[in-house]
Order: sequence, then structure tokens, then C-alpha cells
Amino acid sequence: MLWQLNFFSIWSMGFSLQVSLTDSLVNTALLVLANLTIMQIFQYYQPPASRFWFTFSVAMVFAILLVIIAQLILKNILTNDKEYTIFLNKSTFIRMVFSMLMTGWILVLNLLWNMLGRERETKNRREETMALAREAELFKLRQQLQPHFLFNSLNSINALVVSRPQEARRMIEQLSSFLRATINTRDNQLVPLTEEMEQIGRYLQIEKFRFGHRLNTVLETDESCAHAVIPPLLLQPLVENAIKFGLYDTIGEVTIRMKADCFGGYLDISVSNPFDPQTSQVNKGTGFGLNGLQRRLYLLFGRSDLLTTSTSGNLFITTVKIPQNYVESNNN
Repeated sequence: MLWQLNFFSIWSMGFSLQVSLTDSLVNTALLVLANLTIMQIFQYYQPPASRFWFTFSVAMVFAILLVIIAQLILKNILTNDKEYTIFLNKSTFIRMVFSMLMTGWILVLNLLWNMLGRERETKNRREETMALAREAELFKLRQQLQPHFLFNSLNSINALVVSRPQEARRMIEQLSSFLRATINTRDNQLVPLTEEMEQIGRYLQIEKFRFGHRLNTVLETDESCAHAVIPPLLLQPLVENAIKFGLYDTIGEVTIRMKADCFGGYLDISVSNPFDPQTSQVNKGTGFGLNGLQRRLYLLFGRSDLLTTSTSGNLFITTVKIPQNYVESNNN
């Protein structure tokens, strides 16, 4: 476009085709070379915003030098055309203004492009840092739960080794399967609900070895949840909390019930356990397990309303909602 503008402007003034081509080619080539030089310089050097006017002034001087160089070249090439030489001298100011405009435009575009590039890099680094921090906090929350569970399981195994060695062996096998399944899971991944329910089954088998006939469990999953997904190991603190407050505060047999339903774009999981209203103080807090779970849900989904607790008679009910629409949009 620059070449055509230059060429037809000279040609329309009555100069020959040779003069028009030579003038347009020399000026366009020098402008292209100058702009490529500016782009190459800014690829390795990015001036700070405080030095913008200094950089702009240097570019303007550079644009003026381009016009002077172009005139020297054209005068040496077209030495026999005096009329063109006169025109060349008279159009020096216009050529300088045009060169300064083009060079300044390319300069500003490069500065804006580099600025946007730095903003993108800063944003990416910030997002990576936040993601690493979030993963670290999620990992810390998980690690705070595992030693507690492992300590209790090993104590139970130790108590069974002498009196009931067969049950101790089965408990070791269940514990090994449970821990093996947790090694390769990551907090920012999602697993099918069926896989998580299998993991909870292993966990409950270990707990049944500990508490014997006192612990009964009922796991119900609605058919509509066949394709539901859930963060790994999310259900363990729910069940652990129900067992802790269900068995420690009551006597006799206790039934822990877990039910999973899917409706309205949510996977709704509720865990209920009995409690004694006279001895339990459920209104004083939910304990570290549920607090840690609520924090984990916030880190994963950015919402603090996905975990709720309620009471119904002598039942303490904990409900977790996993937004499946949010999960599907992120996976896509």
C-alpha cells in the first residue's frame, strides 16, 4: 500500500515510469528496513514507560535520517532529471512528515504489542503461582487427614494381631488397597462417582474392623448419577466425621447412611449419623474435617455454599453439592 501510494502520487505529477518506480521503491524499501529494525530492537529491548518520549524522539530522528539517506540515493541514481531533483528538494518536508508518521505509528504499535505481551506473561505467571499455591493448600489439607486415619488404623491392626490375626490380615489388605488408590490421585482431577464410592467402601471396611458390630453403613446411589464426577477423596472426611460423632457420642449400634442424587446440574451427597442431643454439641462447630472440606470445595470451585449441615430429630446431616455443569465446562 505504501509503495502504491508513493508510486501513483509521483506518476500522477507527470514524471516518467522509471522515475516513479525508482522513487517509490527506494522510499518504501528504506521504510520497511527501518520498521524491521525497530521491531528487531524491541524484540530484545523493551523500554520502560518512563522513557517513552526519549524513545519516540530517537525514532523521529531516525525517520528524518531515512529521508536524507533516500534523497542522497535518489539524487545519485536520477542525476539526469533536473525537474525531478527540484521536486525532490521541495518535497523534503512532506517526506519527513510522512516518514515520521509511519515510523511513529510502527513504534507505538510495537510498544503496545510488547506491553500486551508483558501483561500476558505476568498474568500467566500469576495464574501459575495461584494454581501452585492452591494445589499446595489442597495437598496440605489432604495430608492433615491421612496421618490421623493411618494412625487409628495401625493401632487397630496392632490390637488384632494377637487376638484375631485373620482379621488383622484382612484389615492390612484393605488398608493397602485404600492407600494404593490414593497415591496416584490429584486434587485438581475429577474421578467418577462410582470410583469414589468404591474407595469409600474400602475405607468403611477398615472402620468396620475397628468398631465391629457397632458400625452399620448404607450407601445409596441414584441411577441418574451414572456419569457424575467428584474430586477424589472428598467423601472420606464426611464419613469420618459421621463415624466420629455417631459412635463416640452414642452407645449401641449406629447406622451411617450416605445417599447420592443428581438433579439440577448438581451431584447432591448427604451423609447422616445419629447423635444424642443431650450430650452432643453440634452447634459449636463442624470440626477440622468439615472445615477442611469446605475450604477444599472453595479452592476447587470458588464457592463457599457447597457444604451445609442440618439436624432432623436425632440425625446430624451433612450435605455436599458438586456442580456438574461447572465441571463439564471446565473439562471441555
